[in-house]
Amino acid sequence: MERQCHANRAANVKKSVRAHAAEIIDALQNQQSNLDALLRKHSKNLSPADKKLLQSICYGICREWFHLDEIESHLLDKPLKARDQILSAIVRCGVYELGWMGSKEHAVVSEYVDVTLTEGRPWARGLINAVLRQFIRKKSELKMERHSTQTLWNHPAWLIETIQASWPDYWEQILVENNVHPPMTLRVNRKKQNRDAYIESLLSQGVKSEPGSSPDSVRLLEPMPVQTLEGFAEGIVSVQDESSQWASIVLNPQKGERILDACAAPGGKTCHLLEMADTHITALDVSEQRLLRIKENLVRLGLRADLLAADASHTDSWWDQTPFDAVLLDLPCSATGVIRRNPDVRLMRSEASLKSLLGMQTMILDATWETLKVGGRFLVTTCSILPQENQQQIRKFLDRHSDAELIQIQDVPGIDTGFGIQHFPIHTGGDGFFYALLVKSEPTNDGVSA
Repeated sequence: MERQCHANRAANVKKSVRAHAAEIIDALQNQQSNLDALLRKHSKNLSPADKKLLQSICYGICREWFHLDEIESHLLDKPLKARDQILSAIVRCGVYELGWMGSKEHAVVSEYVDVTLTEGRPWARGLINAVLRQFIRKKSELKMERHSTQTLWNHPAWLIETIQASWPDYWEQILVENNVHPPMTLRVNRKKQNRDAYIESLLSQGVKSEPGSSPDSVRLLEPMPVQTLEGFAEGIVSVQDESSQWASIVLNPQKGERILDACAAPGGKTCHLLEMADTHITALDVSEQRLLRIKENLVRLGLRADLLAADASHTDSWWDQTPFDAVLLDLPCSATGVIRRNPDVRLMRSEASLKSLLGMQTMILDATWETLKVGGRFLVTTCSILPQENQQQIRKFLDRHSDAELIQIQDVPGIDTGFGIQHFPIHTGGDGFFYALLVKSEPTNDGVSA
């Protein structure tokens, strides 16, 4: 009867932003969904201020995940039962706010104690109170201590070891950059304005910016809400990382070409290609929901493309057998080049999931290659920094396809791997990204390309 009363009371309590945060972190612990999807779900009825707070808490916890795990283990006398993992999420949220966000101690402790009621664990009020107050007393000491490689770098051990082995001269730089806030980069619509003029118009509004590395990119010195951007509603600018913008530059679309943008959502590359040339683009993505985001961008920018919801590897279900002049294939990948933008990647990926991705990439590569005409350009990109998904994947592809020729990419920042360009995340620049450009040649009768 008492438990039922507590349950009824919990149902009548309005869920606080901190209760939403605890539920998101609990879902991430159980790998139920990704951070962006969880934030969209939990932000629906929140005020702008509460949405911002929720995002700050959850993104911050993901960046400090392994350190917070160690701190939590120190604070708890014994591990929590599996059914009470929501309490672990409450502890992490409270510790992060107290240790990293400078929130008022009394208010934070009080509200996270109340979250136990919202989450149907009223018996844990004393536990949460004691644990958070213990952290306040030991905060400086606990924040300084890091007893493992995982805790030191806030990455899973398998990923640290993989990056160390792959990039012995760059691994520390990569891990450091993965843990910092990325810059906000814009793409100026060259059909409507040039970059220098847009930078001047921003400055007249009191917004400081600088040119990015790619021809249409502008880097803001301070991020700002996208809706308040000068010219955003009018389609003058879009938000797109400068590394991603290089993809369209490398493909170099020409007027009248038929281009396939495979795995196209959310549509930044589709729109950039259309801003560069009057081409006919088929934007393909497996998710109907994600295609809606492409449609929204096309409408805002006044552009047009054919949108198809289909699996790129099953060409029989979507391809009309008319070869494309060019294909831009942004492969599904580990997203290890964009961990700073998607800090939950370090929790959602594993060695097993990487192996599964490699098989999927191979299928998509081979299938979409068949849709390209002889003489056509085939640009493969990923937002990964792992050689297994990048140069090794391209080397194996070339071994399988005698009609594929690798083209040297010029003037794009990054390291020439011999099978494409690898870019690492840079604090004042673009995300981690890979580019490989191929051309299809005419096969001879003996199966060897001409």
